[in-house]
Amino acid sequence: MSEKNKARMEKFVALCDSGKPWYVFLAMFSALLAASALVELFTEQHMKWWTWVLNVTGILGCLQNIRYCKKLKAERAAEAEADAE
Repeated sequence: MSEKNKARMEKFVALCDSGKPWYVFLAMFSALLAASALVELFTEQHMKWWTWVLNVTGILGCLQNIRYCKKLKAERAAEAEADAE
């Protein structure tokens, strides 16, 4: 692997480990859940039960991954601090 590709890969992994992409997915699932609620509220259409389950599952999955990324970041900071001493 070339150095240029290796640097790009390291940046991509750092972005994923930061947890920022999960906030985008969290916003997306939240918007879908809100849209489903508004459709049911303002129209006579009813959303299927599995759309609610998918939206809530997506939100919970995003929250779990955000929590994991924060934990991973804290562990890496503790390791870096231990190595500095």
